[in-house]
Amino acid sequence: MGWEKPSPIQEESIPIALSGRDILARAKNGTGKSGAYLIPLLERIDLKRDCIQAMVIVPTRELALQV
Repeated sequence: MGWEKPSPIQEESIPIALSGRDILARAKNGTGKSGAYLIPLLERIDLKRDCIQAMVIVPTRELALQV
């Protein structure tokens, strides 16, 4: 993805998400919001389990293409 270091929104939210807590955050476009929730989500996926472990739902098709 080309990231060398976490963005401010990622620095603040990833540790909270990894601890299992919910997050509600706002940030401008291009600030790394997708990484802020996808990185913790991917960390929690157990590759040994053969089932759906996560679902990302977005409100628009445009956003779905970005995620």
